[in-house]
Amino acid sequence: MFSEDEISRRRFLRNSAAAGAGITLGAHTPAAPTIQSICGVGEPQLSKNNLYWGDIHNHNAIGYAKGSLERSYDIARSHLDFFCFTGHSQWHDMPVMPQNKHLKWVRGFEVMKNNWEKVKRLANKYYEPGKFVSFIGYEWHSSSYGDVCIIFPSSESELVYTKGIKEFQKFARDRGAILIPHHPSYKQGWRGQNWSVLDPVVSPVVEIFSEHGNAESDNGPYRYIRHSMGGRYTQNTLQWLWQQGIQAGVVASTDDHLGYPGAYGEGLVAVYANKLTRESILEALKARRTYGVSADRIELDFRLNGHWMGEAIPSTFARKINVKAKGKDVIDRVEVLRNNEVIYRDHPVDRKIRPLSWEKPVLCRIEFGWGPWGDLNMARICDWQFGVTVSDGRIISVTPCFQSGPFDEERRNKIAAISDRSCEVVSYTSRMQAYEERSTNSIILEIHGSPKTKLAIALTQPTKMAITKSLKQLAESSDIEFTGPFTSESILLHRIVFSENYRTEFEFTDKRRTKKTDCYYVRVVQSNGSLAWSSPIWLKANS
Repeated sequence: MFSEDEISRRRFLRNSAAAGAGITLGAHTPAAPTIQSICGVGEPQLSKNNLYWGDIHNHNAIGYAKGSLERSYDIARSHLDFFCFTGHSQWHDMPVMPQNKHLKWVRGFEVMKNNWEKVKRLANKYYEPGKFVSFIGYEWHSSSYGDVCIIFPSSESELVYTKGIKEFQKFARDRGAILIPHHPSYKQGWRGQNWSVLDPVVSPVVEIFSEHGNAESDNGPYRYIRHSMGGRYTQNTLQWLWQQGIQAGVVASTDDHLGYPGAYGEGLVAVYANKLTRESILEALKARRTYGVSADRIELDFRLNGHWMGEAIPSTFARKINVKAKGKDVIDRVEVLRNNEVIYRDHPVDRKIRPLSWEKPVLCRIEFGWGPWGDLNMARICDWQFGVTVSDGRIISVTPCFQSGPFDEERRNKIAAISDRSCEVVSYTSRMQAYEERSTNSIILEIHGSPKTKLAIALTQPTKMAITKSLKQLAESSDIEFTGPFTSESILLHRIVFSENYRTEFEFTDKRRTKKTDCYYVRVVQSNGSLAWSSPIWLKANS
């Protein structure tokens, strides 16, 4: 069980909407330390659903990846609301590979089989309704049908071996489990999805993003480049699937192979659920009340005629669309798409703030890492420890952005202590195993302050150093300090981001007569490249 201090710390670290109902984005009043940064004090509550963050596709040494299962749970419980370890289990039509490289999979599957009882036991051990949800599941490979992850609804589960997707779908349906297609945009035959056998009842959502890349379309950012299964195939993208009339929602998860649940930049899933239990989270997944993000925990609410993302509703002439978004950096644009075509754009990045607006919270990202590049042959891990103190202001929330590399069984990235005035960070960075060569970690502070508010950073590792900047200074320019002579690591205080540029809310009415089913979804693009995609809402054609 968590101590009361740990419960308090976790509440503060969880994404801003986890404790608040709905996603009302309005005036924000400073309050006691909490992570409810999306619903200000006194704001109306739009629904009974809360926003929870998770990773439901992640690997470790129980299989053919790295890290202990205990470490995975330790990391997941530190910054996620729900988690499923999905060990590699089987590949019924696996090809024989050059130099017998297929034996990597064979051996990994055997490890999973031998540890299946432990997988179930730890998932049930760490399940604490209202605090942390752990699911039981595993990954099923197929060259001809595509890879899927099974998520079981309860403590009862079975490691079953099948030779076809139809048999596996029946197994899942009979147990109330779901199958989530993974890295769908590889070509069929190379573990990309075979859409012809997709069953939306047992597979209500599809993985739009993971460490493989972005499956929304074949020409969007984050192409498939990290594996040997080729690039993105147009007919295996989500947009192609929706174009065929298939009603599937979206999730994102890391598929991280360094045993790091919720690794920054590799994908996270957000769900709107009534409460933090297995039953409620799975109900939200089945209802497609879900969305995915690539990196930053962008908060997003999309409604059409009052209906949630993921719903299929009768067609109407007037479609009132409401969108609310809150980023963790400058939002470049929020786009509403109908049948894969953009019909509306909102550009918070273009809102010029004159004079600067201080009545609402600002965002300040503290990023640290970098260090000597590979050609210098100075590979090392840099340990970080520092405190952040805010004077003449208040910390509303802190969001960790910790990546998976380099692998280390003992080291941890964590926010060790937190209050409305300060926080303590323990972390480590390296260019070794850095995902997409991003050799940094960061935290994002949401601060209610003024130009006079000061941000003081006291480093004790990798060197002793003090940095003090006012929010007025950080509104004008970022600041960088180095921890030693050339090749040393550095710490970057980003320019602060004002509320007008990181949050937005709009509505409009799309009037349309058609005999076809229409598919609407929302895409959010931050200036730093982070993305969010909603599950669609479908307006069903009248029969």
